Amino acid sequence: MRRLRRFYQAFFLALFIVAFALTSQGLLKGYPVTVFLDSSALNAIGTLLSARNMAYTMWIGLLILALTPFLGRFFCGWICPLGTLFHIASRLLRPRKVAERIRQNLRHPAQVCKYLLLIALLLSAGFGFMQVGLFDPIALLTRTATALASPGMRAGWLLIALFTVLLLLNAWRPRFWCRYICPLGALLGTASRLMPGGIVRDKEKCTDCGLCNRDCIGACSPNSCTRMTECFVCWNCIEDCPEKALSWQWMPETGQLDRETGVSRRAFFGATAGGVATAIALRTQAIEGYPERIRPPGALAEPDFLDRCLKCGECMKVCPTGVLRPALAEAGVSGLWTPVMDMERGYCEYNCVLCAQVCPSGAIERLTIAEKTGQPVKTGTAFVDRSRCLPWSFGRNCVVCEEVCPVSPKAIYTDTIHMEIDGKVVALHRPWVDPDRCTGCGLCQHECPVNDLAAIRVTAAGESRAPGGSFFLR
Repeated sequence: MRRLRRFYQAFFLALFIVAFALTSQGLLKGYPVTVFLDSSALNAIGTLLSARNMAYTMWIGLLILALTPFLGRFFCGWICPLGTLFHIASRLLRPRKVAERIRQNLRHPAQVCKYLLLIALLLSAGFGFMQVGLFDPIALLTRTATALASPGMRAGWLLIALFTVLLLLNAWRPRFWCRYICPLGALLGTASRLMPGGIVRDKEKCTDCGLCNRDCIGACSPNSCTRMTECFVCWNCIEDCPEKALSWQWMPETGQLDRETGVSRRAFFGATAGGVATAIALRTQAIEGYPERIRPPGALAEPDFLDRCLKCGECMKVCPTGVLRPALAEAGVSGLWTPVMDMERGYCEYNCVLCAQVCPSGAIERLTIAEKTGQPVKTGTAFVDRSRCLPWSFGRNCVVCEEVCPVSPKAIYTDTIHMEIDGKVVALHRPWVDPDRCTGCGLCQHECPVNDLAAIRVTAAGESRAPGGSFFLR
C-alpha cells in the first residue's frame, strides 16, 4: 500500500509541475489549467458562500468532499501536490533516532488550529470577505511556483521566504502545514468524521512499542484510539506494526475510533466572532476608490471580483507581458494579493485574453478577442500629465504614445502648434486622449520615454466593469 500511495503522490505532483510549465508557456488553456484549483473543496465552498454561486468546473472539489466520508482524507494523503512536497521535506529533515520520530508524530493539541482557521475563513466568506485563497494549499503552491518562475514578481521574495519557512518547519513536526494550518485539511477532516470504518487497535496483541507512530503522517494516534479527522489513510501504521495489532475495520464497535476534531465550545465561538468581526471591519474597503487598482480585462465589478478571486496567481502566470502583479496596499486589505496591472512593468496585449481563460473561479469572465476589442472592454483611461509631457512643457517633439496606441482609430491623437524656440519656429505635436476610444491597455504609459514617472498614465477611471460605466471615481 505504501508503494502505491507514493506512486500516486509522485504522479499528481508531476502532473501539477507539467501543467504549470505548459500553462506558463501558453501551451495549455481551459479546464486542464485549473483542474488542481478546482479540486479544492475549500475554494468551491468559499466561493459559494461569498458570491452565492461558483464556476461550474469546481464540481470536482465538491465531489472529493462527498467521497471523503467514505474514503477518508485520501486527497491529503494521496493527491495534494503541496502535501507531497511537505512529505518529501519531512523525510529529508526527519531525525535519525526512531524514538525522536515517534515523539514528533504524537498528536498535539495545536492541531485544532486549522479547524479554527477554517471556521473564521468560511464565516468571513459568508459575510463577503473572501480570503480563502490565501490559505488554500493549491493556491499557495501555485502562487509560490509563479514567484519562483518570475524572479521580478512584486513581493515574490516574500512568498518564497514564507514557503521556505514552511518547508523547514517540517523538521520540527512532519507535514507541519497539513497538521496545524491547512483549512482544506480541516474541511476534509470534518467530513471524515462520518466515515463508517477506520484503523482499529487490538489491545491484546498491542505491546505499546509505539512503532505505529514512527511514520504516521497525520499524527492521528493509532497507538491508542485513532482520530479519524486527522488520519490520512496512508496505512503506514498497519504496515509498521510488528505484532499486526492494527487493522482496518468497517463499522467497528463504539469507542474504538475517535471522531472528534478537538474544537472546544469556547474556541468555536471565538473563531466565529473573529471571522465575523474581521469581515465586517474590512469588507467596507472594497467599495472605496483606488485609482491605481486597475484590474485585468474581463474582471467583474469590484465587490463581485473580491467575492470570487482566489488569489491563486494563475492570471499572473500566463500574462505574456508581465503587466499583472499581486496587489499590496493599492487594493486595500480585502484585495491583498489580487491581480492588478502595473504599466511600469508591462501592458495589456491588445489581442490577448489568456488571463480570462485560466481564471478558475470566474472572477475574470471568459472573453474572446473579438469581445475584448469589439465592445471594447475598458480597464481604465489614460491621462496626459502636461507638466511632464515633452511637447507640452519642454518644447520637444515626441509622438511615442500616439504611435504605439493599438486602438483603431487611435485613442491618442495630436494637435499641432507652432512655437518659437531658440529663435526658430518649431511645430509641436501635443498629445490628447479620446476617453471614449481608450481601453486603458497601458502601452502608451509603458513606452513613454519620460524617466521616473511617465507623462501619460492610466487610472481605473472609466473602466467598463464599474456600475453604469461611470467615468468618474467617487
